[in-house]
Amino acid sequence: MTAVPVTEDDLLALLGPLTEWLLSSSFEGTMRCEATVREIAAHYGHDAEVTFLADAAILTVAGHTLSYSREPGVPPLHQVTRFKHLVAEIHRGGLSVGVATRRLAQIRAMPVRWSKPWQVAGLVCFTVGFGISVQATWQQVVVSALTGLLVGVLVVAGAGRRRLMLISPFLASLLVTVVVLLLTERGLIDGGPIQLIVPALFYFIPGDAITAAALELADNRITAGASRLVYSFVVLLVLAFGALAATVLLQVPQSRLFDVTVPGNLGPFGVWGGWVLFALGVMLTFSMAPRDFPWALGLILLTAAVTEVVTRAFGDPAGTFTGAFVMTASALLLGRRPGLPPAYVLYLGAFYVLTPGSHGLRGLESWIGGHEIQGVAGIADMVGLFTAIAVGMLVAAAAVGPGLTRQG
Repeated sequence: MTAVPVTEDDLLALLGPLTEWLLSSSFEGTMRCEATVREIAAHYGHDAEVTFLADAAILTVAGHTLSYSREPGVPPLHQVTRFKHLVAEIHRGGLSVGVATRRLAQIRAMPVRWSKPWQVAGLVCFTVGFGISVQATWQQVVVSALTGLLVGVLVVAGAGRRRLMLISPFLASLLVTVVVLLLTERGLIDGGPIQLIVPALFYFIPGDAITAAALELADNRITAGASRLVYSFVVLLVLAFGALAATVLLQVPQSRLFDVTVPGNLGPFGVWGGWVLFALGVMLTFSMAPRDFPWALGLILLTAAVTEVVTRAFGDPAGTFTGAFVMTASALLLGRRPGLPPAYVLYLGAFYVLTPGSHGLRGLESWIGGHEIQGVAGIADMVGLFTAIAVGMLVAAAAVGPGLTRQG
């Protein structure tokens, strides 16, 4: 407890913006948001009642109630790192409530870490790096670089423009599918186009939201989990509809959307180099501080290695579960150490390695292409993988201590 009494008004001046910030950056789930607010309130000598849903929150302190409605998103990761330091200082007793309020305002006002050209380059790296994990070929590198550039320009141009942001998933799917189908029609690529389409849309695929929904449902956060799950499936349907619209625009049969694996020709060093490129893309895309990059890269490589080894031995569900367990346990244990990035920063990139949402999109696009059995199999894979991820993360959080949290 602090020595100087804190009034309810002073505490609300801190907890209100804190609740709003946590809500707007809760795309990965609300599991620890309420606990964070209550713990800070208790430190300053007050009780707080707070409830978080997927896109709304209600805060009550001493009869004063504030409510917020915000669209959840992924917060700039350098802000998350600074927030961890702020919370640590508060709990050490080194900050008055007024200073903490000003520090939080400064964190929220921090501009993104990287300029727009770097963000575009980041989305290209993000797309190419993930694309290599889908199909380890030079054609994947070339096509992903081209389509990643298109998506990068679209995403960066849409930042701060709500109307463009709302239609960005559809436009991205339409443009990317048009490009890949045109290359297919001219005989410039081998295999099916779906494996070349999905990496460029990976930024929009809500695999993390799907898994957050499963986590929240397992944690009895029914309203938040159910609404996030519905949202995730709607986004996948919008992305799939963009591919369908592309076939209509080009007047090509929907059967041209098919998913056939092409043997890799990059070799093991190319595959692991792809994950390094992907990690660089995460840093530039999500505004990660450079000093946090080596730790995030290490966890991405660890998660990919564990998942690959266990998958080869026991299959996808076991590999995904083990990868999720190792990722979460490592992030939580490292995130508690002073001077290291918070758990959220550590596991965000590693989480994408597990990629449940890409299976769902590939399944939907295969279905559109008239391959119903392959489509159902892809969607079933998605359900199994996001369940494996959610259970792996829950078991890890239960094993190593407090649940998932941005401050540590």
